[in-house]
Amino acid sequence: MLLVVLLLLVGCVVVVVYELVRKRGVRWQQLSKFPGDFPLPLIGNALQLGFDADESPEKIMQVWRRHGKTNFRLTIGSEEWVLLCEPDDVGAILGHPTELSKTPERNAAMIPFFGHSVSTSEGEKWRSTRKLMMPSFHFKTQGQRLDVVNRYCKRLVDILGDHGDKGPVDMYRYLRPFMFDILCNTLMGIDSNLLENPDHPYLKASGKVIEIVTRNYFSYWRNITPLFVLSPIYREMMDTIKEIRDTSDRIIIKRRHKLNKTQNDIQDNNKNINNVDIQKLIKNKLSEVSCLLDSFLVSRLPNGDPTPDEIVNDEITLICFTGHYTTTKTMSHTLYSLAKYPHIQQKVLEEQRSIFNNNMTRNPTSQDLNNMKYLEAVIKESIRTIPTVPKIGRQIQEDLVLKDGRVIPAGSTVIVHYEALYLNDKVYPEPHKYKPERFFENMHQFAFVPFSAGPRNCIGFRYAWLAMKATLSNILRHFELLEGGPGTEPQFVYRIITESKNGIQLKLKRRIHS
Repeated sequence: MLLVVLLLLVGCVVVVVYELVRKRGVRWQQLSKFPGDFPLPLIGNALQLGFDADESPEKIMQVWRRHGKTNFRLTIGSEEWVLLCEPDDVGAILGHPTELSKTPERNAAMIPFFGHSVSTSEGEKWRSTRKLMMPSFHFKTQGQRLDVVNRYCKRLVDILGDHGDKGPVDMYRYLRPFMFDILCNTLMGIDSNLLENPDHPYLKASGKVIEIVTRNYFSYWRNITPLFVLSPIYREMMDTIKEIRDTSDRIIIKRRHKLNKTQNDIQDNNKNINNVDIQKLIKNKLSEVSCLLDSFLVSRLPNGDPTPDEIVNDEITLICFTGHYTTTKTMSHTLYSLAKYPHIQQKVLEEQRSIFNNNMTRNPTSQDLNNMKYLEAVIKESIRTIPTVPKIGRQIQEDLVLKDGRVIPAGSTVIVHYEALYLNDKVYPEPHKYKPERFFENMHQFAFVPFSAGPRNCIGFRYAWLAMKATLSNILRHFELLEGGPGTEPQFVYRIITESKNGIQLKLKRRIHS
């Protein structure tokens, strides 16, 4: 008993000494210039955030409000976080040419699902992968992408029409397979047809990913691997990972078969022609198609070996998931906002009528999409009020100096806190008011950066805007959007991606155009 008491006393002394030394150091002096709650020894502010990942974001917002709605700090265990909500400071981190590392906690939660893909990799691997992907998202490819979106929109409208008269429709249920099908066709070069099967195992599995990743990020006990692997949650996670990665394997196999046929056809058609560079012809053909998966399948490692399927799978699993999931959530939340604010919906409809004149059922062109300024403002305001991605972070390697001279010391986690930025009344007057017109006013270039910015911005942002505007235009020209009724109000949770736990339930009423 005496030994136990002595060990506890020694432990307490060690903790006190450690805290005294830490608080007298330059690092803490720099951090203390940011407002924040007092951190407890060893655990910091972790207890304040609690153990429920879905409740932590609101508790973080409470800290922000309590300390003047400005940049603030949190201590999570041994990690120091500085959360930014001022546009100048957001620009300081996102526009930085070298501070590109994602946070270790975030990567640890993502890697089991998406491996060392472009989302988690760094250095030369990240740069070479991003360079490989860029041609598939070039603005010149947007025309052929739009044709595909319009084609799938026709089927989506038919399905929504069939279900619209039967009560509220969950927009997640149909927009997710719709976007996955478009993504597979345009970027993977295959047909998936999940819109015909919204209960497909991939959709069920991928619907669990964000909750699992978020809870892995915030649930400290899950970092204790021997304990975590014994839990049923771990088995559910592994089953989910297997389904989404097996789906990627099937996509790779299907596309490789088509790619091999294309290559063989080119070789056969040119075998009797002298001085023909077959590899150049194949490269030109692939460039015309702009299929992202082809770029990975014909790529090679730095040593000249073909890129293994496991590495290709990392990238395809990431693109298939994030590409369909984020756009689905954004579109669904925009549709919900339009149902909630019918006068805004009417303004969007008037803009559509001015663009389409007497032919409200024709497919939009690229120029039509460019002319949809108010619809674009509505999407932006929906993202502002319901941030699709509530936070992004960087683990900084060097001291980061902010505009006011304060320094975030090297080794800290810097969080771009979109939830707070978008409610910052110095940036957005009347932040709780839904007002798309605010996006027609002059705005700081880093006040609204939902696709991030700088070297590590979202490479597919043009693709996302095209898909979202074309899809929303098609839906709005065919249906009046109404709220789902009692008991259907969305239950939003600010996970790594914001989503409603009970979906987005809306009533759809067919429009009759004279």
